[in-house]
Amino acid sequence: MKRFGVITNKSKDGNLEVTKKIEELISSLGGECVLFGDPLNGFKDGFENDKVVFDKKCRNLLKNLECIIVLGGDGTIIETARALDGREIPIVGINLGTLGFLSCIEKNQTEYAIKELVEDRFSIEERMLLKVTSSSNGKISTCLALNDVTVTRGGFSRIIRTDVFVNGEAVGSYLGDGCLVSTPTGSTGYNLSAGGPIVTPEAKLMCITPICPHTLNNRSIVVSGNDKIRIVIGEKKKYQDIESFATIDGQMAVRLNIGDYIDVEKADAVTKFVRFPEQSYFSVLKAKLDR
Repeated sequence: MKRFGVITNKSKDGNLEVTKKIEELISSLGGECVLFGDPLNGFKDGFENDKVVFDKKCRNLLKNLECIIVLGGDGTIIETARALDGREIPIVGINLGTLGFLSCIEKNQTEYAIKELVEDRFSIEERMLLKVTSSSNGKISTCLALNDVTVTRGGFSRIIRTDVFVNGEAVGSYLGDGCLVSTPTGSTGYNLSAGGPIVTPEAKLMCITPICPHTLNNRSIVVSGNDKIRIVIGEKKKYQDIESFATIDGQMAVRLNIGDYIDVEKADAVTKFVRFPEQSYFSVLKAKLDR
């Protein structure tokens, strides 16, 4: 690889020390580097209201890049994947946060990682994306998710009822805080905290996990990537105006009322991650969970 883009979470690298070091390393090895969000280059800030944003000029530059280097934590990587909007440019994450499942490189490994990238000593790992379609008050919207989509009650709402269907067939109704659908990538996030299983990233599966259900049967359901899931906000026996939300990757929320729903299925596009020699999913997983 020779042509790189760098996205920096400036709250993690405020003085751009690591960012500039990467730029110098890439240049010294004969590569090219674009620093997104660098005002000296005339680009719109890569972060707008704490979100990764590509303006038109940046989107044109993406066409020529072979890799995106993301400096920050898992949240920054997820934002970048969503901002790429289906463009399958490989991502490599350098962890400047705390617990990073998606960041395969720590700060002290930066020089090693850049050399491996420039000398093409790496592999590409494809991660499943979700296509999420919401129907809220008759309005239909669609977006992509790398980690998960959650349907949860509002801050002061009582418990909600979520009715879950797979391929049009009812599989369960849950009274509680809500329900989530995760990819294998997202299985180590909210899904894990809610008691769901960890799924290896190459699997083409979706996990359906209830969130704090008011029942003794708190079990996840694992379905294939070819299945289609619908979660409907159900009406309880005693009607009340229930405030609930569908949240995509913890970043974008859609308000849902009784009768509204979300549809979840495997997207056609994937997110590509760079992995280096002698790195394995389980070694990274063990290192993160042992912290």
